[in-house]
Amino acid sequence: MSNIITHTDSDGVISAYLIRKYIDKSKKIFFSNPSLIKDTIAKSVIGENKLDKLFILDIAGNDHAVHLSSVYDKTIWIDHHLWAPINNYENVEIYIMQEPSAAQVVSNVFGIEDYMIEMANHIDQNNITNKNENNFRDLISAIKFYKGKYFDKILENLVNDLMNKDVEIIINENMEIIENFRIYVESIKKRLENNIVFLKINGKKIAILETEENIPVYKIEESLDPSKWDVLIVKFFRSGREYSYTKLEFRSKKPDVLKIARAFGGGGHLLAAGASINGSISFNDILSAVNLFL
Repeated sequence: MSNIITHTDSDGVISAYLIRKYIDKSKKIFFSNPSLIKDTIAKSVIGENKLDKLFILDIAGNDHAVHLSSVYDKTIWIDHHLWAPINNYENVEIYIMQEPSAAQVVSNVFGIEDYMIEMANHIDQNNITNKNENNFRDLISAIKFYKGKYFDKILENLVNDLMNKDVEIIINENMEIIENFRIYVESIKKRLENNIVFLKINGKKIAILETEENIPVYKIEESLDPSKWDVLIVKFFRSGREYSYTKLEFRSKKPDVLKIARAFGGGGHLLAAGASINGSISFNDILSAVNLFL
């Protein structure tokens, strides 16, 4: 029996749906991200007597993660982020293609045709073309916002629903949670806009937001005047009794922001990248990286 590890966004959900529907039913789906991929691979083997196959989807890894994944009899790693792993394992197949989405890479590798692939392409490129795409993207964000520690199971249920229902039916069944999420976003937009700092660095217009609000970056982009920024940087800070961490998100219209994300140990794409850091970093640290790498 196989396991799937996939990203927590729309592309990750759709990629897992494609694998489970067309390639392998899979025993479990684990949802993860680049900063947690090693932990998630380790978690996926707990209690397993047989480690037949692992699919890793829409997550940039590293050499340590590739090494860990080789504990399975066969691992298939599919991604569209920019990274160059060293793969010395005969049982690990890695497919990295510069496509609009990981779902498109899944399609390329396995020859799958499905209407959800185009949706993943549009959503992951922030190029929404219709109401269903907009609603589905907000549904994923709403699930992550409202369901907290239960969102893994709910996202897995969503993957299963996609196998049996049209996406429009699923959206209609979940419109209440989508609308409530949108009401919340609207209620904090003005506060966020007032906290954005606009700077000019190396001839580029930089917008920087520091916040503890749980809001997707695409919602922040939607609220900004596009003429006011070339690069958007959002610093999310989370703190608890035993830990604190910072999540940085970089969005760009043209300049390469992947170099900035990598300076903080992150990754992604040239125009959309991110990094997660234990503890906090200062506003000046961010400015120094922007000045150096932009």
